[in-house]
Amino acid sequence: MLPLLLILLTLARIHAHYTSGDVAYHPMPHFWTGVGFCPAGRIDHEGIEAALVSPALQMNLRQIAALPVGAVTHIRIHWLLELVQFRQYDANGIPIYDFTKFDDFIDFLHEELRLSPVLEWMGNLGGVFLENPMQMPFYWEHLVKTTINHQLARHGSARMSNWRYETWNEPDLRVYNKLNLTSQSYLDYVQAVRQGLSKAGNLDTYEGKVQLPMYRALRGPAGLFKSSDTHPLCWKLLEQCNEKVVYCPIDILTFHRKGIDGTATEIVNGSLSLMAKIYEDYPNLKSLPVANDEADPVAVWSTPREFQADVRYGITLISTVMEHWHAKLAGGPLGRLESISHDNAFLSYHPHEFTQRTLLAHFQMNETDPPHSQFIQKPVYAALGMLAKLGNRAADMELVNMDSKHSVEVLRTVSGGVGGPGQYMAAIFLSPEEAGPQRTAFHHKYTLNMSIANESAFITEILVPHTTDPYFVWQQAGSPAYPNATLREAMRRAQTPKLYETGPIWQYNSELVINSATLPLPWAVLLRVCSTAWPKLRRPQQLSIVEVTHREVFISWAEHPKSTQCLRTYEVWFKERDSKGPAADWQLISQDWHLPYPSFQYAPGDQGSVNGFYKVRGVNVFNETSPYSQIVEYLEL
Repeated sequence: MLPLLLILLTLARIHAHYTSGDVAYHPMPHFWTGVGFCPAGRIDHEGIEAALVSPALQMNLRQIAALPVGAVTHIRIHWLLELVQFRQYDANGIPIYDFTKFDDFIDFLHEELRLSPVLEWMGNLGGVFLENPMQMPFYWEHLVKTTINHQLARHGSARMSNWRYETWNEPDLRVYNKLNLTSQSYLDYVQAVRQGLSKAGNLDTYEGKVQLPMYRALRGPAGLFKSSDTHPLCWKLLEQCNEKVVYCPIDILTFHRKGIDGTATEIVNGSLSLMAKIYEDYPNLKSLPVANDEADPVAVWSTPREFQADVRYGITLISTVMEHWHAKLAGGPLGRLESISHDNAFLSYHPHEFTQRTLLAHFQMNETDPPHSQFIQKPVYAALGMLAKLGNRAADMELVNMDSKHSVEVLRTVSGGVGGPGQYMAAIFLSPEEAGPQRTAFHHKYTLNMSIANESAFITEILVPHTTDPYFVWQQAGSPAYPNATLREAMRRAQTPKLYETGPIWQYNSELVINSATLPLPWAVLLRVCSTAWPKLRRPQQLSIVEVTHREVFISWAEHPKSTQCLRTYEVWFKERDSKGPAADWQLISQDWHLPYPSFQYAPGDQGSVNGFYKVRGVNVFNETSPYSQIVEYLEL
């Protein structure tokens, strides 16, 4: 194991030094927890349904939902509304819709994945809107109101409180503007959506008092905001809102700004430039929160790029979050930043399994009977999991110069405690965004200054080229289109952050030293420090076992949102069932695996069986275990 982190009192050859005392911490909502994608295939009811119910796409979503709690909370799916099927007009000429397929998918998101949708009001549902252009505003208001009321009846307002609603995605692009919206018809459409949201829901009574319906914020216009000549719709909406901001139909101004050459700085600078122009031309919009729905390193998800396959993409995503936080605290054009989202939940395809802009590498195993899909978690997936461990208060991003050519981005966060740094600390150290592998000899000394009444412990995990890079493992094996079970296991052993050092902290001021002289660039280090007073691990919930293929299952579970910050790893236990009943002993099937995230893929091989009983528990940095999850039986059909 590399000598990455040590607890020392003195150290020579220090190039940078700072302490955690006298640092201003600010409330930090986790604003980066959205992902999105566009389903493949035809853009109509049958095509969208076929794409969203496919086993490959649903397993893709299961894996994304199996990140640590809070890593991904919202998913933005283009054309999701096409799952609502137009049936006929009633006697008054009002459309009647069938919500069956839409309900099924929303239930899948809610019940199994615990994700909230970002519902874009876009689609042509059986041609209703094009057939009746003069009635389009009325039909949109009716559809929005009907859809919300239908879901309220099924899920209730509390469960829908985290839903997000957005206008038509990138309406100025021909590929999206299926209704041939003009500037006026687009403005009418947005107003109709706003009216539908406002009218949805009935007056509630509580203890005899009338409760007004919940206000539902509308996001928009989700535009690229190129020149006003080529992208008039989005600019026209801003012009109208600027004239009468009180009557503006949108509550959160959303836009899309990606990088050009794949760096976080380009994304942030592009957003700053756009918002500065908007505020210059439409100063009354400064009161609206803003969000970048597609804050990706470079446009066109399907274009294969090497950096999207390895650690570099993960480092870029973390840096994107850190630099947006810095821009938000600066109070300039992004001072009202509400959220950013990443368009990386797509299904990759051969021969670009790793190199497309996705969270997972997708292998279509067409030579098995029946064919099936295998997924490998890319380093960018691991990066989202690392971000989920950050606290709820954060300092400004710091840029620490390590030598004349290199600097490290540092984000320090805390949770708990009153008037001090807190009972839980989490810091991310990020090397320069450079193409690796390169090495640079520098050290970084970090002095902890925690006001703790009890002993504490620290844990460090790292993303680094080759060691935590399944793409490298695959390349070393010749990049086969159908990786065998041995290679898939080797890739999965490299798909999580590497556990480097963990141990107790007994002194009030302790120095933790990052010695990266032996590490190739780029790398990320997550440091967590836990007081024994921090909440203990809770019991894992909602243990789920689903089939991948014969003798192989994907196991996932839900985490308690306030008890896993100090988690070290999970243990997955199995008791086999044979023809005579369950075996006598439980087996630790995750022996020698580092499982910092709530999932495990189990493939015992041709001689083994997946039939039997499963349970899971967590182990924290103090080597204490949580209660076991509920035992779940799985029987392969």
